[in-house]
Amino acid sequence: MKKYSAFIFYLLFAIPQLTTAQAAILAMIFGDKVASEKFNLSMEVGVPFNSFSNVDDLKIQNGINFGIAGNLKLSENWYVSPTVYFLSKRTVILKHTNLISDDAYLNSLYSDTSAKMRLNYTDIHVLFSYQLSDSNFRFGLSPQVSFFGKSESTYSGPEGELVQNTSKFVNKTDYGVIANVGYYLKSAHKGRGIILNLRYYQGFTDVLKNDFASGDNKSNYVALHVSLPFLTDELASKNLKPINK
Repeated sequence: MKKYSAFIFYLLFAIPQLTTAQAAILAMIFGDKVASEKFNLSMEVGVPFNSFSNVDDLKIQNGINFGIAGNLKLSENWYVSPTVYFLSKRTVILKHTNLISDDAYLNSLYSDTSAKMRLNYTDIHVLFSYQLSDSNFRFGLSPQVSFFGKSESTYSGPEGELVQNTSKFVNKTDYGVIANVGYYLKSAHKGRGIILNLRYYQGFTDVLKNDFASGDNKSNYVALHVSLPFLTDELASKNLKPINK
């Protein structure tokens, strides 16, 4: 069991360049093979509603998180889940912004306009959770580091929409902390369980560079999140058995 755990932890942290398809295949191949009562893999899917601090007239938009986690039971109440979101999209609409390009005429056409900004990251976090005794509720905290991939913005103007690669205006790393409240549906998913999460993320660094947005602009979001554990049929059947008190 130890060698499987070490292998999965290596995969979670050493190869964040995996595509979402590869991540899904990895989870399906190894998911139930390394599952035990104290360790399993899970598929992670979430919808964050992202915002930036101190950015005027900003409209919150939903994004998406997708990845895999390794879930380790430390004791009857404590759990740790190292997680990688290979796909982490954050989206906002900037209502009063200006196109910044080398073309002065284009800049004049897309001045004081709205732009839909999409940012792609790879997120890595380690969630430490405490489950209340005789309860399905879990409360957790996690540090998170996000590695920026690319950004694209769609500007609205009198000549129609203009799409610009805005990656050069975004800092390469974002880090912060997650507060999470989870509810464990143990018998759901044919006994494999589902964990429903409500979480809040607060970033500690500016996302946008000063030449694009001056002042503080730290990322924060509220996310709805679902965790789908991979368990063997034997473990799933145990979850469906009534508890005799």
